[in-house]
This record gives sequence, structure tokens and C-alpha cells, in this order.
Amino acid sequence: MTTKEKLAIDGGAPAKTVPYTKGIRFGKAEEEAAVACIRAQKLWYKQGGTRVTAVEKTICEMHDIKHAVCCSSGTAAVHTALAMCGVEAGDEVIVNPVSDWGSVCGILALGAAPVFADIDEETFSLDPACVEAAVTDKTRAIMLVHLGGYPAHVREIIDLTKPRGIKVIEDCAQSPLTMLDGQPVGTFGDVGAFSTNDSKHVSCGEGGFVITRDDEMAHVARLFIDKGYERDRVRGCGDVRFLGFNYRLTELQAAVLDVQLRGLPAQLGKRRAYGERLIAGLEGIDGLKVMKVPPNAEGAYWFVLTHLELEKLSADRSKVTEALTAEGLACWGALAPAQTLYGTSAIRDGTLYPFRRTGRSAFPGGRKYPEGICPVAERISDSAISLVCSPFYTRQDADETAAGVRKVVDHYRK
Repeated sequence: MTTKEKLAIDGGAPAKTVPYTKGIRFGKAEEEAAVACIRAQKLWYKQGGTRVTAVEKTICEMHDIKHAVCCSSGTAAVHTALAMCGVEAGDEVIVNPVSDWGSVCGILALGAAPVFADIDEETFSLDPACVEAAVTDKTRAIMLVHLGGYPAHVREIIDLTKPRGIKVIEDCAQSPLTMLDGQPVGTFGDVGAFSTNDSKHVSCGEGGFVITRDDEMAHVARLFIDKGYERDRVRGCGDVRFLGFNYRLTELQAAVLDVQLRGLPAQLGKRRAYGERLIAGLEGIDGLKVMKVPPNAEGAYWFVLTHLELEKLSADRSKVTEALTAEGLACWGALAPAQTLYGTSAIRDGTLYPFRRTGRSAFPGGRKYPEGICPVAERISDSAISLVCSPFYTRQDADETAAGVRKVVDHYRK
């Protein structure tokens, strides 16, 4: 019988012998760009600024796409993408149940109903067969999420939606420049939505953007992020044709973002090297399934995604995560708030407003979301562990992380 190594949580020596390597995210180039912006005395692109326009051009060039529209956050980008696709009250939008709340709140804000389709265990992304089963005559759009730097089943979903005239939104907040058959995610569907807040690959503090090839959709986006204002008309002689929001990006943010984006390809090279080494080190751990990027793709590795085979272990995900953390490993133990998006009180109880004066009956479509509607997502939500990736992490970081995961899973294996 193999002797199990004593865990750090029980007083053993931690697997991580040195702290994870850190680096400088914002350097001299970002500093110079920000200073130049301030010295120009133009912090708003609507009054003579040039940085927002410049970074939108950079985004278009990086994605080989016609239109990019910057906005104030990734959540704003998703909300804008939904408006670009014509989502309105009474519509349905099919969405991944294991994602950030930002993937769903724009649907609710537009008065549409989120419809949660189950996920594929091998990718954590929407299962095309489950998407097809969820489509109704009210389906206006499908929002797929490229989770953790891994590509979703975007081609398969487009194939089933195109004949029906259903729009496809790609939520790329965690996966910028993830490549599929040499093409970046966000360019397959009708619109891609991205985040540039401080936890993401590139950051300007807060921010986001949408990309599209469609002229009319791009025009709608520009109006939607600017309160619906027609800026080409003299004030007082224009009009507001629909409800828009102040989702504008500032010149200062755009100046920093442009520098960050230009460094993204080099950063992704480092992330890919780290992620691939970590995945190789995790190979063959009985009781752990590790997500691999398909052979025809290149991941962005925000995380290395894994999930526990709990039936083989004597501990639940919470206990395993606690033990991994004690070993000094950087990891997360959940994919979504409340495990699934429909497990949140706001959706489960229909409490969309802070003071709850509006009853459940006012929830879009009057829909209910009982436990069990997405069994694979619920099982994965109870077992998923995301291992943090960084362009600053080293080969030693990857090797010690893999060793620590192996140590913990081996310890708890029945």
C-alpha cells in the first residue's frame, strides 16, 4: 500500500516551496501614455480626445474586423452586445449557467428571459445539443462563454442558429485572442464582448469593448454606450431614439489599454507555455479531470480548468480547495456565484430590485429555475477547481503547482 504524503493542512511541508513569481503589469510605456494623455488636457474623446479612437483601431487590427466600440466594463460590453442583437422584452437568450453574473444581468436589464442550457463536461461551454433543445420561437440570441481562456463550441452553435436567424454573442471576457483554426474568438458570431478590468489579461482598471463586422450593429453600439445621443447633430436639434446608457471609456483608460493590448500577444506566449507545462504535470492524476485546449486551438490560459471526480475521493471540493490553498497553491473553487447563475437569489426568487416591491410574477417571461435543469453544470459547479495562470509564473511555479495538486488528490483518493 502506498504511503500518503502528509498534507500541509495537517502539519506537513507545503508543496509550494517559494511564492509565485510576481511581475510589473504597468510599466514605463503605460506611464508615458497616461502622462501624455493628461498633458494633452483631453480626457474625453467627445471633446477632442484621440486615444479611444486609436485603441479601437488597434482592436480592429488585432482581430481583423471592421468595427470595435469601447465601453466602461465587460458587463457593459455584454449589455451592449445584447442591444446590438435586438434583444428586447419578451425575448429569450440562451446562456451558460456557469459564468460570471455579468453574462446574464444585461439580459435581465433588457427585460428578456435567460434560458440556461447545459454544458459539455469536456469543455465547460454550452453543449450544442442542449442549446438546440432550448431554442424556441422566442429565442433572439445565444450567448456562449469562452471560459478561462478555452474556446467554446462556437462553430457548432453557429451552424444550428444561422438557418433560424438567431444571433450569436461571444462572451470573451476571459479569453482574448484565444485562437480556433487560426481565427480569434469573438469574430465567429455576430458580436464579441470583452473585458479589460484589472483581473483580466489586459487592464485599464475597468473597461471593455465589443467587436462586429456589421455596420448597423456597430452604429447601435455607439448610440447605446452614449445615452442614445446623436453626436453628429447640434445639441438641441438631435434626438434620442432608444434607451442608452453612459458606458463610455475615458481617454486616460484608452491610453493605458492601447499599450496593454500591444503587449498581449507576447503575454499570451508566456501564458501558453505555463499552461501547457502545468497541464502536462497534471497528467494521469486519478480523481482529477484536466481541461485541454483542442488541437486546432490556442488557449489564452486565464486558468487551467479542472474538475474533481468526487466519487473517487473521500473529500468534497471545499475540503480539497482548502488543502490546495494550504499547500501554497493559487486556485479558485467555483465557476459562478451560488455555483450556478440560476442558483442566485435574484434569479431563483425573482428578486431583481433592491427593495423587492415587485413580485416574482414580474420576472421576464414568468420563468422559474428549479434545481436540476442543468445537471452537468450543477455537478461540474460542485467539483470544478480553477488553477490560476499568469505570464509571470515560472517553470518552477508550474511544477510545484502540479506536484501540490497530485499530493492532495492522491491523499484524498479512496
